[in-house]
Amino acid sequence: MANLSKSELDAIHAERTKFFTPQWFGDLFSGRLSPGDTFWIGNYGPALIVVPLLVIVALFTAMAVPGHLGPLFGSFAIGAGIYRVLVLAGLVRSVIRTSGPKVWRWIGVFWTVFEAVMLIWLGLRLFGG
Repeated sequence: MANLSKSELDAIHAERTKFFTPQWFGDLFSGRLSPGDTFWIGNYGPALIVVPLLVIVALFTAMAVPGHLGPLFGSFAIGAGIYRVLVLAGLVRSVIRTSGPKVWRWIGVFWTVFEAVMLIWLGLRLFGG
């Protein structure tokens, strides 16, 4: 990477500034990104911001109303599961439209299904008590 020209670095920077914008999420959910970007960045990128915020909110919630974190974590898990279903829709579209070997791509689809189902199941258990 040390041998990249200034124009190449500028192009990389310009591409990265598009991440997590409303247009980017539209491309993600509609399957216009590559399967790799859809799986990795779509599934795990937002967690880089959401998880630390959730920890801070949980800390203050635990201090203010001890013993009432179930609904907070349950709501978050259900929301994360629904988000994963949206990513799943984009991932399936992206895998179908791309050519080449698809074994790992379909493993990513099944993994995303698993995570979505588990998050919603866990959220319902936590939210319900």
